[in-house]
Amino acid sequence: MKKVQAESWEKIRGQIYEAVREAFMTIRGNKMRSFLVILGVMIGVASLMGMVATLSGLEKFIANTISGEGTPILSLQKVDFLAGEGHGEWEKRKNFSTDDAIALQTLPNVRGVMIEYGRGTVVKYKDRKSQLIHVAGTNQPFLNVQNITVGEGRFFTEFEEEHRRNVAVLGDKAAQSLFPHEDPIGKLIRINGKEYQVVGIFDKRKTIFGGFADNFMAVPYTSFERDFLWWKQGPELHVVVASERYIDNVKEDMRSLMRMRRKVPLGQPDDFAIMTAEAILEFTKKITDKVALALVVLASIALMVGGIGVMVIMLVSVTERTAEIGIRKAIGATRGQITAQFLIEAATLSGIGGLAGILIGLGLAFIPSALIGFPYTMPIGWVMVAVIMSVSVGLFFGIFPARKAAKLDPIVALRHE
Repeated sequence: MKKVQAESWEKIRGQIYEAVREAFMTIRGNKMRSFLVILGVMIGVASLMGMVATLSGLEKFIANTISGEGTPILSLQKVDFLAGEGHGEWEKRKNFSTDDAIALQTLPNVRGVMIEYGRGTVVKYKDRKSQLIHVAGTNQPFLNVQNITVGEGRFFTEFEEEHRRNVAVLGDKAAQSLFPHEDPIGKLIRINGKEYQVVGIFDKRKTIFGGFADNFMAVPYTSFERDFLWWKQGPELHVVVASERYIDNVKEDMRSLMRMRRKVPLGQPDDFAIMTAEAILEFTKKITDKVALALVVLASIALMVGGIGVMVIMLVSVTERTAEIGIRKAIGATRGQITAQFLIEAATLSGIGGLAGILIGLGLAFIPSALIGFPYTMPIGWVMVAVIMSVSVGLFFGIFPARKAAKLDPIVALRHE
């Protein structure tokens, strides 16, 4: 029994090998026609893999940026934009204050509270004028929350915060704009007519926003409040938690404290929102998942076009090989064997296109990853999906030609010229 089964499997393997060899012979014999079929499948798979790999890298980059390399952070916001609260609700609610930050700092398991004001303005150095630069009024936890380091000079000190010193730390792009050919450290710049001394330069950051993300400067928030504060402008507050395991406790303590400070009546909803990195990542993932689904649909359309090409070339192949089919049936080939032969040929054609598309798509995804600086990832699951889709296209669109070949009358086929 086992011997019969072994012989049967050996026969099946031989038939598959013969069909694959025949497929490659067909490709070599009809190079242009085969190339066009492979190209159709390849374009569909390449577009799918390229965009999915890019989205995977973007998602990982956002995760790294938000998480701050393991630093747990809770952001206090006037509205919950993840829940759909908009600008109208934002306008109705009270701003936060630096007193709120001081109160939050006293909570257990809180390492620090970042205060951040912001506005865009033109900065001058002697007779040189910059483009619009984002000026951030902030404090010591800025480095942790923003996950940024000072490359030259230093960050301003707590003493300079408390005494409202006119000192500034420039982003890389802002420094290049104002000081293209000289060392900025110690130089005096003018921000809205106010003179500030440059004490440091932040390291350059590679982000999806390019140099725009480095087109900023940081000054003490106390100096910002004195010199640049807009009417009714409040700070953003970001709480640095001592450890990931305290996130839930600190979040609940923050909620209780802010409800008390903002005098929210018992039973009424919060007039603020506390954002976690996980919630933002989940929101981002929902968006990228929807985009990935849309890409699958678009790639499926391209694959369908390639599948039609597979069907056309297999129909032509059946016509050209009618006499061969007649001979095979005359010497005992069954309908199932003829069908399997042509299905395997079709799957081989589309499979080659799929593999080429995967390599090209992943290669294309590497280009924006290298240029923009977010991580390059290889989505193994999607690679498997692409392989299955490309082979399935060949099998599906090869059914009709294969059945047509299998149904040929051997007598009529042998007389075919």
